[in-house]
Amino acid sequence: MQYMRILVLGMVLFGLLGGTAVYAAGKSATYQMAEIMHRLKHYPSPVGKETLHRIAQSDSASKNERTIATAMINLEHRVAAGDIQKLKAIINDPNATPHERELASIVLNLDHRPTAADKAKLKAMMQ
Repeated sequence: MQYMRILVLGMVLFGLLGGTAVYAAGKSATYQMAEIMHRLKHYPSPVGKETLHRIAQSDSASKNERTIATAMINLEHRVAAGDIQKLKAIINDPNATPHERELASIVLNLDHRPTAADKAKLKAMMQ
């Protein structure tokens, strides 16, 4: 009986923790994507991809954040052809946040890794 209580409690806690994973340690989805892009070399790390998958599937992330996360998952040295128009739409969306537009622009123009200017913009997003 005691074993069953521990098992149920563990499952409840696991479910509660899983629901807050997108905003781990109080970091927004945009902040986490900026962190991943700041460290990026050719494509996201396995841990970065896990974070991006959580963002892409999160109901609490904006549609633009989910689109950017998906484009970042698909990165291989450059943005995937299927993500180009989606990122351009975010860049031209007057309702997108400035960070969403900037992040979409950085992902769209990526060539193996962010430029020094891009890294400065990403660092500013992480403040």
